[in-house]
Amino acid sequence: MSGAREAFRHVALLLTAGFLAVAVGAGYWGVVRAGELNARGDNARRVERERRVWRGTMWARDGTTALVESSLDEQGFARRQYRYPLLAPVTGVWSLRYANTGLEATYDPWLAGRRGDPLDQVLDTLLHRPVRGYDLVLTVDPKLQAAADALLGDRAGAIVVLDPRTGDILALASHPTYDPNTFDEQAEELQRSPAHVLLNRATQGLYTPGSVFKIVTLAGVLEHRKARLDDVFEDTGLFVVNGFPVRDFQPPPQPRLDLARALAYSSNVIFAQLGLELGPDLMRQTAQAFGFGEVPPVDLEAEASSLGPDEFLLDQVGLANTAYGQGRVQVTPLHMALIVAGIVNDGVMPRPRLVQEIRTAEGKVLRRVAPAGWRRATSRRTAAQVREALVISAREGYARAGAPAGIAIGGKTGTAQLGGTQSPHAWFVAFAPADEPRLVVAVIVENGGIGGLVAAPIARQLIQQALAP
Repeated sequence: MSGAREAFRHVALLLTAGFLAVAVGAGYWGVVRAGELNARGDNARRVERERRVWRGTMWARDGTTALVESSLDEQGFARRQYRYPLLAPVTGVWSLRYANTGLEATYDPWLAGRRGDPLDQVLDTLLHRPVRGYDLVLTVDPKLQAAADALLGDRAGAIVVLDPRTGDILALASHPTYDPNTFDEQAEELQRSPAHVLLNRATQGLYTPGSVFKIVTLAGVLEHRKARLDDVFEDTGLFVVNGFPVRDFQPPPQPRLDLARALAYSSNVIFAQLGLELGPDLMRQTAQAFGFGEVPPVDLEAEASSLGPDEFLLDQVGLANTAYGQGRVQVTPLHMALIVAGIVNDGVMPRPRLVQEIRTAEGKVLRRVAPAGWRRATSRRTAAQVREALVISAREGYARAGAPAGIAIGGKTGTAQLGGTQSPHAWFVAFAPADEPRLVVAVIVENGGIGGLVAAPIARQLIQQALAP
């Protein structure tokens, strides 16, 4: 009998240990690792649930124009409809086979109804009704967005239009792009596309800025009292740095220019000298103040602009080239728009905003996204001086090409040299109207040629449309 009891005791202990292991495992996988398991793309239960979610609508800034919406078929499965496919760089795509992107990814918990009003979630479960996600009201202006897409057309490049007072992104175009309505069927082909259609050029595209970067250099020179706006400089058409010749892309109308006109007529010769006067440490300090090296806080996939490696700036030739936007500088179009916004916003760069509010299908607001500042780039005094120089640039200089008739603006052209036989990138940045800016525009056309001839007319038409009475 004692042997039987001992065997029974061993069996009981094994069963108890087994139950404990199962309980611990269930608790670990069901609680501790539940979120991770639930998020896995191969989780069949998650996929089945997501297929039946009535995903929230994305509305334009007017709150009445649907940009993205869902419907349920007879089997109760969701179908996502992108009413304005060219807005894919902003909306992104919802995909159960591949990762979500854009706003579909950033606001997925809200759009899918997993975050929001707990009572709604309980009622959905008790009443066995389809889960209804929450809606987003974006900052995008549909008419301005359509105009930006039409003006960019089949050319590769990007356009950003924003309100400097709030950081609201009114239009964001990136071409070429893709149709999110057919993404799942074409995803592998799109990923292999030599045109990089999945790249959001406005927020992820890193480009040589050319002369639009002179805005940053000018701010550094003025902020650190290396020169005044009315100081006069000599531009003989050639400046040699350690044997390297710096020349102007287009000679200025006269050889003696004050600092404001040096910007207006885009003097590489004068800005190369200013860069050497500023020095590598203050050049990097200035760029960092404007957010270089930091990803802008936008609700999309984005890249950080870069000034280049320290060893390049420590070289006199590298520093001189950097000062007028060549060298190793790389910047995104969104970042250039934010830099200009900081100049007209008394030195404070706004936080870019794409979503104004989150609300229920019935219109009840659950969360408002308030405008906010991102960082102070420069003093109010310096910002005012740079703003004055940009107004002079658009009134007298090469940026006149971007000024609509009857509307005073501030602006700067850029023709970014790429070396070899490549055509330069065409840039233009501007704010309007000059006295009370409500609009900032950044345009880049890849390998488009001269900024004043290619990018400036695009900005001019956008400004004209946006400010039309």
